[in-house]
Amino acid sequence: MVEMTQKISRLDRAAGVFAAVAIVTTGISIPAFAQSTPSQPSQSAPSSLIGQCRAVNKVVSVYKQAAATSPVVSTLKANTQVTLADNGSGGFIGISSPVSGYVQTANLKSCGKPPAPTPTPTPTPTPTPTPGSTCRRVVQPLGLAIRKEASSDSVTVGGAAYLDQVYLTTTPPTVKTGADGRNWVQISKPAAGWVSNGFKGGNSNLIMCP
Repeated sequence: MVEMTQKISRLDRAAGVFAAVAIVTTGISIPAFAQSTPSQPSQSAPSSLIGQCRAVNKVVSVYKQAAATSPVVSTLKANTQVTLADNGSGGFIGISSPVSGYVQTANLKSCGKPPAPTPTPTPTPTPTPTPGSTCRRVVQPLGLAIRKEASSDSVTVGGAAYLDQVYLTTTPPTVKTGADGRNWVQISKPAAGWVSNGFKGGNSNLIMCP
């Protein structure tokens, strides 16, 4: 029993020596756990104001340098838009337009949205009379009586008010001249009959429909 224990002990020592030799000769290393450190949060640089738009909130002076004692190079009206040229310091900020110089930051405001362009009205096309149309419009301010025959003594069968439409029986129209020199035109609507189209050489009571 004692001999067996001694053999096992010798075997364990031999195994330990073999492992040590293997590590030295082969370069095998025992892995080690790397100690990690929490990463520091990155701080983003502040955004630049250069090139941004601002507007002045009142009449302001533009100075040659960033100081109220500096010479004034221009004066801007209220709501004038400016372009920033630096990030500002000490209560002043540089501008590149409409002039180069420095203004006090307390006198600036947001540009806001530009006004919407005024839409250009679309012109209304002028109606063109249809060739060969039998439609006519009454332009006699008092309107026209529609008579059964081409005569002022004939019975009235209807009427057409100012700017009403009437329709000829034919095109060109059927025309008669009365004993008094009045021109009469035959129509079919709004009632069948004759309407006066004025005297020869005078103004017409009818025009083409648009």
